[in-house]
Amino acid sequence: MVSYLPMTTPDTPATDPDAATATPPQVRRMIVLMLANLALSALLAVLMLVFQEQLLHYQLAHLDLPAGTDLAAARETLRSSAWSRVLPVALVALAYLWVIRGLRQGQRKAYRQVVFISVIVLLSSGLALLQPFPWWMQAINVAKALVAVALLFLASRPQVRSRFAATNRPDVVDRFSS
Repeated sequence: MVSYLPMTTPDTPATDPDAATATPPQVRRMIVLMLANLALSALLAVLMLVFQEQLLHYQLAHLDLPAGTDLAAARETLRSSAWSRVLPVALVALAYLWVIRGLRQGQRKAYRQVVFISVIVLLSSGLALLQPFPWWMQAINVAKALVAVALLFLASRPQVRSRFAATNRPDVVDRFSS
């Protein structure tokens, strides 16, 4: 028995019902960059926990502390600041998943959040480069800054801006026009 199946070639358009709702390649690239930034943040958090004592020694050795400073108090302050960097990674992971979902659905709010998050990551990574951190932390922060720049570049592309333009969504009222 011979069965005849419809064959698609590169010249024939596919009749995929999901093709209209598929995530465009530019948005997929943005999502990949967001996940790369999240992975770098998680890597930084894990390394900070694993090498916490070495990090504290490094920071104490490179701080200009006035004579008579209580080193135990300074150490505890630095230790709590290390933990305060680790906890937000989990919260950011949940926020990223929410924003990624919104990007896939074409929500303008998610697009604005990506731009906002990218600017914040770029600024915080730049500020971290001014702090007394070891080379490996500096390298991760440089990588995070580069990912944020790439994400801002992608977000500024005309194809992406037009996908999330307020005029494309008559059902959505946008209070913040671009």
